[in-house]
Amino acid sequence: MSLPATITVEESAGITFLNVENAFASSRISLYGAHVLSFTPKTDNQNRLWLSPHAYLNGERPIRGGIPICWPWFSDDHGEEKGTLPSHGFLRTQVWQIQLTEETEAGTRIVLSPSYSRGEGFEYDCTVSYDILVGKQLSVTLRTQNSGVVPFTFNGALHTYFAVPDITQTSIMGIEGDYKDKLESWAVKPSPTHYIIEGETDRIHQHPSPDVTIADNNIPLTRVTSMGNDSMVVWNPWQGAASIADMDAFGFKHMLCVETAITNGITLAPGQDHLMTQIVAGL
Repeated sequence: MSLPATITVEESAGITFLNVENAFASSRISLYGAHVLSFTPKTDNQNRLWLSPHAYLNGERPIRGGIPICWPWFSDDHGEEKGTLPSHGFLRTQVWQIQLTEETEAGTRIVLSPSYSRGEGFEYDCTVSYDILVGKQLSVTLRTQNSGVVPFTFNGALHTYFAVPDITQTSIMGIEGDYKDKLESWAVKPSPTHYIIEGETDRIHQHPSPDVTIADNNIPLTRVTSMGNDSMVVWNPWQGAASIADMDAFGFKHMLCVETAITNGITLAPGQDHLMTQIVAGL
Protein backbone atom coordinates (compact mmCIF):
# COMPACT_ATOMS: atom_id res chain seq x y z
CA MET A 1 0.00 0.00 0.00
CA SER A 2 1.40 3.39 -0.98
CA LEU A 3 1.17 5.99 1.78
CA PRO A 4 0.63 9.75 1.46
CA ALA A 5 3.73 11.90 1.76
CA THR A 6 2.46 13.07 5.15
CA ILE A 7 3.00 9.57 6.62
CA THR A 8 6.40 7.97 7.20
CA VAL A 9 6.98 4.49 8.60
CA GLU A 10 9.42 3.69 11.39
CA GLU A 11 10.37 0.24 12.67
CA SER A 12 11.72 -0.01 16.21
CA ALA A 13 12.04 -2.93 18.64
CA GLY A 14 9.63 -5.00 16.57
CA ILE A 15 6.90 -2.34 16.45
CA THR A 16 5.79 -0.36 13.41
CA PHE A 17 5.14 3.33 13.99
CA LEU A 18 3.40 5.77 11.66
CA ASN A 19 4.66 9.34 11.90
CA VAL A 20 2.20 11.90 10.58
CA GLU A 21 3.36 15.40 9.65
CA ASN A 22 0.94 17.67 7.81
CA ALA A 23 0.05 21.37 7.64
CA PHE A 24 -2.08 21.14 10.78
CA ALA A 25 -0.28 18.89 13.27
CA SER A 26 2.11 16.05 13.91
CA SER A 27 1.26 12.70 15.45
CA ARG A 28 2.87 9.33 16.16
CA ILE A 29 0.86 6.12 16.01
CA SER A 30 1.90 2.60 17.00
CA LEU A 31 0.37 -0.27 15.02
CA TYR A 32 0.82 -2.30 18.19
CA GLY A 33 -2.50 -1.52 19.88
CA ALA A 34 -3.54 1.05 17.23
CA HIS A 35 -2.13 3.38 19.82
CA VAL A 36 -2.00 7.14 19.18
CA LEU A 37 1.09 8.25 21.12
CA SER A 38 1.18 11.98 20.42
CA PHE A 39 -0.79 14.85 18.92
CA THR A 40 0.86 18.25 18.53
CA PRO A 41 -1.15 21.00 16.79
CA LYS A 42 1.02 23.49 14.93
CA THR A 43 -0.98 26.40 16.33
CA ASP A 44 0.95 26.18 19.60
CA ASN A 45 3.28 23.15 19.22
CA GLN A 46 2.08 21.64 22.51
CA ASN A 47 1.66 17.89 22.60
CA ARG A 48 -1.76 17.17 24.09
CA LEU A 49 -1.01 13.54 24.98
CA TRP A 50 1.20 12.20 27.77
CA LEU A 51 3.40 9.16 27.25
CA SER A 52 5.25 7.55 30.14
CA PRO A 53 9.04 7.73 29.71
CA HIS A 54 9.06 4.12 30.96
CA ALA A 55 6.36 2.88 28.57
CA TYR A 56 7.05 -0.49 26.95
CA LEU A 57 7.45 0.25 23.25
CA ASN A 58 8.48 -3.27 22.26
CA GLY A 59 5.21 -5.18 22.32
CA GLU A 60 5.88 -6.87 25.67
CA ARG A 61 3.10 -4.99 27.50
CA PRO A 62 0.31 -2.52 26.74
CA ILE A 63 1.66 1.01 26.19
CA ARG A 64 1.35 3.40 29.14
CA GLY A 65 0.13 6.77 27.85
CA GLY A 66 -1.35 8.17 24.65
CA ILE A 67 -4.75 6.67 23.79
CA PRO A 68 -5.06 2.99 24.72
CA ILE A 69 -8.15 1.23 23.31
CA CYS A 70 -10.21 -0.70 25.86
CA TRP A 71 -12.55 -3.27 24.26
CA PRO A 72 -14.75 -5.39 24.56
CA TRP A 73 -14.76 -4.75 28.27
CA PHE A 74 -13.58 -1.93 30.53
CA SER A 75 -11.17 -2.66 33.40
CA ASP A 76 -11.92 -6.19 34.68
CA ASP A 77 -15.65 -6.08 33.99
CA HIS A 78 -15.67 -9.27 31.91
CA GLY A 79 -17.76 -11.53 34.13
CA GLU A 80 -14.86 -13.79 35.12
CA GLU A 81 -12.60 -13.81 38.14
CA LYS A 82 -10.23 -10.85 38.17
CA GLY A 83 -6.93 -11.68 36.51
CA THR A 84 -8.22 -14.56 34.41
CA LEU A 85 -8.65 -12.30 31.38
CA PRO A 86 -6.59 -9.24 30.34
CA SER A 87 -7.64 -5.96 31.92
CA HIS A 88 -9.32 -3.63 29.39
CA GLY A 89 -9.76 -6.39 26.82
CA PHE A 90 -7.57 -7.70 24.02
CA LEU A 91 -7.36 -4.97 21.35
CA ARG A 92 -4.57 -2.93 22.93
CA THR A 93 -2.09 -5.82 22.71
CA GLN A 94 -2.63 -6.72 19.06
CA VAL A 95 -0.80 -5.67 15.93
CA TRP A 96 -3.28 -3.77 13.76
CA GLN A 97 -3.33 -3.55 9.97
CA ILE A 98 -3.66 -0.48 7.78
CA GLN A 99 -6.92 -0.60 5.80
CA LEU A 100 -6.88 2.90 4.32
CA THR A 101 -4.87 6.11 4.25
CA GLU A 102 -5.84 9.34 2.54
CA GLU A 103 -5.33 13.08 2.56
CA THR A 104 -8.48 15.15 3.03
CA GLU A 105 -9.17 18.86 3.46
CA ALA A 106 -9.43 18.20 7.20
CA GLY A 107 -6.13 16.34 7.47
CA THR A 108 -4.54 12.90 7.27
CA ARG A 109 -6.89 9.95 7.68
CA ILE A 110 -5.80 6.44 8.69
CA VAL A 111 -8.15 3.47 9.16
CA LEU A 112 -6.86 0.43 11.06
CA SER A 113 -8.28 -3.00 11.87
CA PRO A 114 -7.22 -5.54 14.52
CA SER A 115 -5.90 -9.02 13.78
CA TYR A 116 -8.97 -10.49 15.48
CA SER A 117 -12.05 -9.26 17.34
CA ARG A 118 -13.28 -12.58 18.69
CA GLY A 119 -11.41 -14.07 21.62
CA GLU A 120 -11.64 -15.61 25.06
CA GLY A 121 -14.28 -13.75 27.04
CA PHE A 122 -15.96 -12.40 23.89
CA GLU A 123 -16.82 -15.12 21.41
CA TYR A 124 -19.06 -13.23 18.99
CA ASP A 125 -18.75 -12.45 15.31
CA CYS A 126 -18.07 -8.76 14.83
CA THR A 127 -16.00 -6.32 12.84
CA VAL A 128 -13.92 -3.60 14.51
CA SER A 129 -12.14 -0.66 12.90
CA TYR A 130 -10.38 2.45 14.16
CA ASP A 131 -10.58 5.69 12.20
CA ILE A 132 -7.92 8.30 13.00
CA LEU A 133 -7.94 11.83 11.58
CA VAL A 134 -4.96 14.07 12.29
CA GLY A 135 -5.81 17.68 11.49
CA LYS A 136 -6.41 20.86 13.45
CA GLN A 137 -8.05 18.41 15.83
CA LEU A 138 -7.33 14.77 16.53
CA SER A 139 -10.41 12.63 15.93
CA VAL A 140 -10.46 8.91 16.79
CA THR A 141 -13.49 6.70 16.20
CA LEU A 142 -13.85 3.08 17.28
CA ARG A 143 -16.45 1.25 15.19
CA THR A 144 -18.02 -2.03 16.32
CA GLN A 145 -20.32 -3.92 13.97
CA ASN A 146 -22.26 -7.09 14.77
CA SER A 147 -21.54 -9.37 11.81
CA GLY A 148 -23.06 -12.44 13.46
CA VAL A 149 -26.55 -13.83 13.98
CA VAL A 150 -27.03 -13.18 17.71
CA PRO A 151 -26.96 -9.92 19.69
CA PHE A 152 -24.05 -9.11 21.98
CA THR A 153 -23.20 -6.50 24.61
CA PHE A 154 -19.84 -4.80 24.98
CA ASN A 155 -18.08 -2.05 26.94
CA GLY A 156 -14.94 -0.09 26.19
CA ALA A 157 -13.08 3.19 26.37
CA LEU A 158 -10.70 5.56 24.68
CA HIS A 159 -8.42 5.68 27.72
CA THR A 160 -6.69 8.98 26.90
CA TYR A 161 -3.76 10.27 28.94
CA PHE A 162 -3.68 14.05 28.60
CA ALA A 163 -0.52 16.04 29.21
CA VAL A 164 -0.89 18.76 31.85
CA PRO A 165 1.79 21.20 33.09
CA ASP A 166 0.99 20.63 36.77
CA ILE A 167 -1.78 18.37 38.10
CA THR A 168 -2.11 20.53 41.22
CA GLN A 169 -3.06 23.50 39.01
CA THR A 170 -5.32 21.50 36.67
CA SER A 171 -9.11 21.74 36.59
CA ILE A 172 -11.81 19.99 34.56
CA MET A 173 -14.90 21.72 33.24
CA GLY A 174 -18.00 20.17 31.69
CA ILE A 175 -18.35 16.89 33.58
CA GLU A 176 -21.77 16.55 35.18
CA GLY A 177 -23.92 14.06 37.07
CA ASP A 178 -23.05 11.43 39.65
CA TYR A 179 -19.97 9.26 39.62
CA LYS A 180 -19.03 5.88 41.07
CA ASP A 181 -15.90 6.13 43.20
CA LYS A 182 -13.79 3.00 42.70
CA LEU A 183 -11.57 4.00 45.63
CA GLU A 184 -14.49 4.11 48.08
CA SER A 185 -16.30 0.83 47.41
CA TRP A 186 -18.20 2.25 44.42
CA ALA A 187 -19.88 4.97 46.50
CA VAL A 188 -22.07 7.22 44.34
CA LYS A 189 -21.23 10.92 44.64
CA PRO A 190 -22.07 14.12 42.75
CA SER A 191 -19.48 15.52 40.36
CA PRO A 192 -17.56 18.46 41.84
CA THR A 193 -18.66 21.89 40.64
CA HIS A 194 -15.03 23.05 40.91
CA TYR A 195 -13.29 19.95 39.60
CA ILE A 196 -9.67 19.69 40.68
CA ILE A 197 -7.45 16.69 41.40
CA GLU A 198 -6.08 16.60 44.95
CA GLY A 199 -5.14 12.94 45.38
CA GLU A 200 -5.56 9.51 43.89
CA THR A 201 -8.65 9.59 41.68
CA ASP A 202 -10.54 6.78 39.95
CA ARG A 203 -14.09 7.76 39.01
CA ILE A 204 -16.68 6.54 36.54
CA HIS A 205 -19.01 9.44 35.79
CA GLN A 206 -22.48 8.23 34.79
CA HIS A 207 -23.08 10.96 32.21
CA PRO A 208 -21.66 11.18 28.67
CA SER A 209 -20.54 14.84 29.08
CA PRO A 210 -20.11 15.67 25.36
CA ASP A 211 -17.85 18.71 25.90
CA VAL A 212 -15.11 18.70 28.53
CA THR A 213 -12.32 21.24 28.95
CA ILE A 214 -9.01 20.63 30.72
CA ALA A 215 -7.59 23.88 32.08
CA ASP A 216 -4.29 24.92 33.62
CA ASN A 217 -4.49 27.74 36.19
CA ASN A 218 -8.02 28.39 34.87
CA ILE A 219 -6.65 28.86 31.33
CA PRO A 220 -8.32 26.39 28.93
CA LEU A 221 -5.73 24.04 27.49
CA THR A 222 -7.51 21.13 25.79
CA ARG A 223 -11.08 20.41 24.71
CA VAL A 224 -12.39 16.85 24.70
CA THR A 225 -15.51 16.14 22.65
CA SER A 226 -17.16 12.74 23.07
CA MET A 227 -19.84 10.89 21.12
CA GLY A 228 -21.30 7.40 21.38
CA ASN A 229 -20.31 6.98 25.03
CA ASP A 230 -22.39 6.61 28.19
CA SER A 231 -19.70 7.55 30.73
CA MET A 232 -16.60 9.62 31.38
CA VAL A 233 -13.75 8.17 33.43
CA VAL A 234 -11.32 10.37 35.35
CA TRP A 235 -8.11 8.76 36.65
CA ASN A 236 -4.85 9.84 38.22
CA PRO A 237 -2.82 7.41 40.39
CA TRP A 238 -1.18 10.21 42.40
CA GLN A 239 1.58 8.78 44.61
CA GLY A 240 0.43 5.30 43.67
CA ALA A 241 2.39 5.89 40.45
CA ALA A 242 5.48 4.76 42.37
CA SER A 243 4.12 1.20 42.38
CA ILE A 244 3.39 1.14 38.62
CA ALA A 245 6.33 -0.50 36.84
CA ASP A 246 6.08 1.49 33.60
CA MET A 247 5.47 4.88 35.18
CA ASP A 248 7.81 7.35 36.84
CA ALA A 249 7.08 7.94 40.54
CA PHE A 250 6.37 11.59 39.80
CA GLY A 251 4.73 11.08 36.43
CA PHE A 252 1.31 11.66 37.97
CA LYS A 253 2.13 15.36 38.17
CA HIS A 254 1.98 15.77 34.41
CA MET A 255 -0.87 13.50 33.31
CA LEU A 256 -4.61 13.20 33.65
CA CYS A 257 -6.83 10.53 32.13
CA VAL A 258 -10.19 11.79 30.89
CA GLU A 259 -11.71 8.83 29.10
CA THR A 260 -14.59 8.59 26.65
CA ALA A 261 -16.14 5.34 27.82
CA ILE A 262 -18.94 2.80 27.65
CA THR A 263 -19.28 1.20 31.07
CA ASN A 264 -23.00 0.36 31.21
CA GLY A 265 -23.06 -1.78 28.08
CA ILE A 266 -24.09 -1.27 24.47
CA THR A 267 -26.11 -4.09 22.90
CA LEU A 268 -25.93 -4.60 19.14
CA ALA A 269 -28.40 -6.69 17.19
CA PRO A 270 -27.15 -8.56 14.10
CA GLY A 271 -26.21 -6.04 11.41
CA GLN A 272 -26.09 -3.07 13.77
CA ASP A 273 -22.98 -1.02 14.39
CA HIS A 274 -21.85 1.53 16.94
CA LEU A 275 -19.40 4.44 16.76
CA MET A 276 -17.56 5.85 19.78
CA THR A 277 -15.64 9.03 19.01
CA GLN A 278 -13.27 11.28 20.91
CA ILE A 279 -12.05 14.60 19.47
CA VAL A 280 -9.04 16.32 21.03
CA ALA A 281 -8.52 19.99 20.26
CA GLY A 282 -6.18 22.69 21.50
CA LEU A 283 -7.57 25.96 22.84
